[in-house]
Amino acid sequence: MVSTSDPSAFTEQNSTVGEPPKLRKHETFEEKFYRKFTSEPLVPIGCLVTAYFLGSGINSFFNRDAVRSQRMMRARVGSQFATLLIFMGYAGMNAIDFKIAPMYQASQEIKKQQASSSENSS
Repeated sequence: MVSTSDPSAFTEQNSTVGEPPKLRKHETFEEKFYRKFTSEPLVPIGCLVTAYFLGSGINSFFNRDAVRSQRMMRARVGSQFATLLIFMGYAGMNAIDFKIAPMYQASQEIKKQQASSSENSS
């Protein structure tokens, strides 16, 4: 048995693997923002709505309008909740496989193919 501290064994193992792994291109902030915005457009929109309500509520607080300030802060909490639900919805859509009983569906597709091939042959 070859020890792992032997450098010749290490180079022999690496030479049999093949080509080195391909490195991914570093994604800039703008590229990532564009990719995320196109794949999940409601999340950044929800963040902007939340920021608007926060800014408007703070402005109303400085202007001594307690009723409007309270209303804006409640709207901010609601928009944060909606944004969180949207975010969780996107995460769930990416994680869930919508194939229910995949073996059953595969058998049904095979039956359909067999039925269509028997109709075509007759």
